[in-house]
Amino acid sequence: MDQKMLQKKTSNALERLDQLEKTIPQIVAAVNQSVGQIQGQLSSAVEVLDAVVQTLGSDTIEKLILDSRKKKAEEQSDKEKQALAELVTQGAIVPANVVTEKSIIVGVETDKDGVVRVPGRAQVAFQRVDPQFQQGLLGQAVGFKLTLPNGGTFEVTELYEVAPPKASDAAEAAAPVADVPVVPAPTGESNS
Repeated sequence: MDQKMLQKKTSNALERLDQLEKTIPQIVAAVNQSVGQIQGQLSSAVEVLDAVVQTLGSDTIEKLILDSRKKKAEEQSDKEKQALAELVTQGAIVPANVVTEKSIIVGVETDKDGVVRVPGRAQVAFQRVDPQFQQGLLGQAVGFKLTLPNGGTFEVTELYEVAPPKASDAAEAAAPVADVPVVPAPTGESNS
């Protein structure tokens, strides 16, 4: 009986391998067909874009792209500013005097000609600042200008830190847990 079961399992495995060998070329053909369709769609999109560029002119297209990027950057900056304001309102963060390793730094970046770079406002946690700039920022106050490798500057305009725990929160955390009466587990015996 064991021999027959072994033969049956072996034949089933061989049949499955044969089926797999037949299926692989079909999978490859389907993938190739899909890639071909994507390439065709991409070609069509490139043709349309080329026609748009020729119609409107490359200067107009470049301006539209830059305007779109500027708008997205400004929207993101506005969201970050709003989130920061909400945290201040909630008391989760507080204004700070100098940059520490726990700071949230807000500032303005300018290029080498003094032109403010879009979006006009940058907000970053100290830990996310490039390590080459961290030492230069530590201990600095609002108004400090850091010279950047591109010849521009980053001026610190606001500083925040995570708010220390409130005295009542700290007292609650340090207070011992109240004694809870222990109720014995039932033993399965009845009092009748």
